[in-house]
Amino acid sequence: QATQTVEDTQLRTALENMRYKACTPDDIAFLRTRIAGRGPNDPKLAQKRFRNVSIITARNAQRDKINELGCERFAVENGQTLHSFYSIDRQKGGRPKKTLIDPVRKSNVIAPHLQRILWDQPPASSNKHVAGKLTLCVSLPVMLKHNDATECCITKGAEATVVSWQTAKGPEGQTVLDTLFVKLKDPPKTVKIEGLPENVVPITRHTTATMCTLPNDDEISLSRDQVLVLPNFAMTDYSS
Repeated sequence: QATQTVEDTQLRTALENMRYKACTPDDIAFLRTRIAGRGPNDPKLAQKRFRNVSIITARNAQRDKINELGCERFAVENGQTLHSFYSIDRQKGGRPKKTLIDPVRKSNVIAPHLQRILWDQPPASSNKHVAGKLTLCVSLPVMLKHNDATECCITKGAEATVVSWQTAKGPEGQTVLDTLFVKLKDPPKTVKIEGLPENVVPITRHTTATMCTLPNDDEISLSRDQVLVLPNFAMTDYSS
């Protein structure tokens, strides 16, 4: 980077050494200076620039809860209204670990009470981390979870903010996303799609085969149709 500072170089070196369990005393000393605290020279997490920085967690369940609380907090602080967008789920013929539904069923339509339970589960309940319900508002930070168009920087792990959306009614009368428009954060190149502002790109729904776990630990194989993004107030160390 052209504007890389001495501290940036020290951090990069420390991270490289951490990967190989080869940190030097200088690395340890530098990392200790980055511990947040109350001292006059300590980094302060309460600074405005850290307000919506994604928290790295060890577990997906922690990520989902932080994201849920982050969405509520972000909407209140920014005077926005949260909107819920639901998936379109259909049961597949896969074999779950535990019997959930009569194997002689003749329809892939999910019973209404079961569908409500599936929508209420966090993204981590899906082995592909596809949200049954996305709760979003304008300007909310999100992370893209699928490589839609690498030439337009629409890649898995890319960070963005919500700009607007187009919706439709699902088969159960639920509100579903047709297209989510997001503004990419610091893309490697400027993206310009005709009819859209600079770095604003469309994200459409995808159908994903996934296994979902219910609160009683039963599993059900689904075909889930949803826009593949998640709120970005937290991510796992794997995603980071």
